[in-house]
Amino acid sequence: MILEMLTVGPFQENCYLVGDESSGSAVLIDPGDEAARIAMMVENTGLVVEKILLTHAHIDHVGAVVAAVEEYSCPVLAHEESVEMLGRLPQQAVMMGMKFGKIPEVDDFIPDGGEIKVGSLSLQALYTPGHSPGHLAFYEANEGFVVAGDALFAGSVGRVDLPGGDGPLLIRSITEKLLTLPGETLVCPGHGPQTTIARERDTNPFLQGGSLI
Repeated sequence: MILEMLTVGPFQENCYLVGDESSGSAVLIDPGDEAARIAMMVENTGLVVEKILLTHAHIDHVGAVVAAVEEYSCPVLAHEESVEMLGRLPQQAVMMGMKFGKIPEVDDFIPDGGEIKVGSLSLQALYTPGHSPGHLAFYEANEGFVVAGDALFAGSVGRVDLPGGDGPLLIRSITEKLLTLPGETLVCPGHGPQTTIARERDTNPFLQGGSLI
């Protein structure tokens, strides 16, 4: 198994490449910016990107999707509820003082509990809204990691003050879908360093009764 992380763009977003060495197949998760650097990361592994997966449709997680589709000629998969947020990318850009080009298209929808095969690997989609509508995390049980998007961070959780944010819903998503994973599960967040489920379960202040602003 190959798990590569590349931090890209002004928002320091973590893009992930998950690949199966035996088959050479891979998925690219949240190509947010700096398409050329992402392509170099992929090339250095020798893997073939077969799908692009989106945890959610905020601008910092999808900025390089169109370029990646052109590079790899592969489908884009996301939760159905993310489509409306993709349509708001120009407005998201204005809020951030930016411009946005072509809006990515979603080729297929991933339901809660959906399974994405990557060679011998199997990523299970966990529906974790609250930070953004249609937010998904991707869990590989045998390898013991979860790509958590912007739901759960090391010592923090996703912000809920953006359009579509819902604090109580986010805490419920984390509690029911992420904290129930084995404690040793490696958490690969959308921003910042990696952590574990056990560490966040025991020490994350927002999961110990802290408030969400």
